[in-house]
Amino acid sequence: MTVNTVLAGIVVVFFGVQGIARLAASDQEQHAAAYHFGVSVSEYRKFSALLILGGLGMAAGLVVPALGIAASVVMIISMVIVAGLRYVCQDGPARVALPLVIAALTAGYLTTAG
Repeated sequence: MTVNTVLAGIVVVFFGVQGIARLAASDQEQHAAAYHFGVSVSEYRKFSALLILGGLGMAAGLVVPALGIAASVVMIISMVIVAGLRYVCQDGPARVALPLVIAALTAGYLTTAG
């Protein structure tokens, strides 16, 4: 098993679990999360779907490297934005750091892709 495969596995599972959990949450939980971040519920749901699609794109990148590269760039940008939102919303340091750690792992995947 290569480093690329291990990193892909970690981030694919993270993005998949996060996206599915957010989409499976109750309407009340989705409204509360959307309100917390200052976005509409529709935008919150779209971003949740993006997490799943990004993970799938990175998984597909193990077979078609260009897909993995494109998906990982989008997911790195997304995680940096999430960290910024969490900072602005005054979430705790761990909640700000987690998306940055995932962005770093995704960057590791990106450097080994292809």
